[in-house]
Amino acid sequence: MRRGAGGCSPQVRGVVALVPLLMAGGLGVAVPAEAQGPTLPDTLDITRAIRIAMSESPVLRVSRTQADRAGADQLAAWGAFLPRAGVDASLSRSSFSRTTFVGEEGLSETLPQTLSSSSQGASQGINLNWTLLDGGRRFSEISRSAASLRAAHRRYDDQQRTVVLAVRREFLEALRRQDLLELTRDQITDRELELDIARRRYEIAAVERTDVLAAQSQLLDARIRLLSEENQLRNGLRQLVVSMGLPPEAGDGLVLAGDDGMPQGVPNIDVIVETAVTSDPGLLALDAERSAAAASLWSARLNYLPTITLGLGWGRGENFGPEDSFWQFDPGDTSHRFSISASWNLFDGFRREVQNAQASAAKRQAEEDLRSRRLEIERDVRRFGSEIEEWAQTLDLLRQQYAISRERLDMEQERYRLGTASFLQLQSAIDAVQRAETSLIQNQYNYLIAWANLSEYMEGRPGSP
Repeated sequence: MRRGAGGCSPQVRGVVALVPLLMAGGLGVAVPAEAQGPTLPDTLDITRAIRIAMSESPVLRVSRTQADRAGADQLAAWGAFLPRAGVDASLSRSSFSRTTFVGEEGLSETLPQTLSSSSQGASQGINLNWTLLDGGRRFSEISRSAASLRAAHRRYDDQQRTVVLAVRREFLEALRRQDLLELTRDQITDRELELDIARRRYEIAAVERTDVLAAQSQLLDARIRLLSEENQLRNGLRQLVVSMGLPPEAGDGLVLAGDDGMPQGVPNIDVIVETAVTSDPGLLALDAERSAAAASLWSARLNYLPTITLGLGWGRGENFGPEDSFWQFDPGDTSHRFSISASWNLFDGFRREVQNAQASAAKRQAEEDLRSRRLEIERDVRRFGSEIEEWAQTLDLLRQQYAISRERLDMEQERYRLGTASFLQLQSAIDAVQRAETSLIQNQYNYLIAWANLSEYMEGRPGSP
């Protein structure tokens, strides 16, 4: 066993230095979504992983598309205030022939000679229609579309945060598996050394053959664990690259890089809660959706008011004889049109009432969704804070437990060399150290993941569009 006697095992390495990321939020969703190629480096750190995810994640691309759609909807709402204009032009030619007519007795008779005629015409026009009053619905649509656009941008911010958090979690989980795999490999090396020592001592009749068999069994168990750890690491790396928006095979053979470091201190949960309930992008999106629902309700209520439309038109046209040219582009007859029309829907079979009821229900639901999200945020922040405190205390106890088991192992190894301890006693001490090492690695990453979960509500938000 080649591990230090004090503090934590050198095998507990690769713990990512997330202090600035988890506590200050300097990376997170503030990373610009620059175009990145799908090729991964041989060694990947969490900064590069997040940057690639911000560029390649299909979830973010869909969210950006939805924001673009909301922008087009707002443009259409502003366009409703503008007049509608159109131009038209036509050239026509018609002809007919008649061989029958209706006589005085009401019977069809045949003309002695077929009558034929034809005519031509040309017309051009410009038409302008402007809705002066539509019950104020256009103003409500402006408010609704603006709120929907804000909600779409905040949803995009929230998706950025979700993607970053998913990548952090998957990175830490994969890095955990990588450290456990390295620990298992070192344990195999130690088991091989123990088996060699047991064989040598058996050759000089210092121990029974049962010690050799026990050492062989322990070595086989370690190799079985190695196979399991390799498979779990492979699956963890594939899950990580999928969270980054890359195909699963991109994670095969990938090595994760990390630096020693652990977040320190106890988070101020009350301050984090107060900040989160005012700046959380998911909460801001729900607030914007509530505003959009309120605007939709006003739009439904304004359906009871009349509509007034102004119309303007200018045209010219002329009919020509059959012998004139068909291509006439300057007709001489002109016309002008001016109209003001008003309409008021007095009864439409309760459709307006249904629209008002639906819009009112949508507004109430948006308000309850917002209230529910606030409660969930406070619940989650306090839960993650409690987890951090729990894991911090657990880590202190595990470090003490490792130090005790390490000291006990050193004593049992010395006793075994002197022949005063059995191989089973030595194996018991070795197993205790290995359990302590594994628990220490597991709980260190549990602690980091708890910080990553809390950082979702701590870090800086994306800039407003």
